[in-house]
Amino acid sequence: MKTIKTAVDAIEDINAVLVAKGVAVTVGLTGQIRNTNRVLDSDKEDIVTNCLFFDAEQFQGGDFNINTHVPNLTGQPSGNPTAVDNTQPDIDRMQVIGKAIIEAVDYHYGTDFFLHVSRPGELTPDGNNWFYNVRVEYRTVRLDK
Repeated sequence: MKTIKTAVDAIEDINAVLVAKGVAVTVGLTGQIRNTNRVLDSDKEDIVTNCLFFDAEQFQGGDFNINTHVPNLTGQPSGNPTAVDNTQPDIDRMQVIGKAIIEAVDYHYGTDFFLHVSRPGELTPDGNNWFYNVRVEYRTVRLDK
């Protein structure tokens, strides 16, 4: 029997760790922990895990993003006294959630997988919004090879 894992299996493992370690409760997340993408037009704080690549070797491995989406700060001064900039990221809130994610997944040993943070917290623009990216390495062993 094949023991190969898919990228979806790995995403579900990562998100299960976030749930089991109480990340959403600890930080008071207003949205959801989701696979692959956010709910359309979400205005909540969401954590979304997606796959960059995942191989099928005996020592399976891949890189996954855990992205934290937080609503922008509102009413921020723009340097122009008659204008307001509502596109500024809430960096402090992203840091709180991002550090809880890192605490939960870095050097985590699951039942048949291992997680390690490879890029801890990078602020990334996304149109008029921002997200906070934590990159995680996922490793497991295929026992059928």
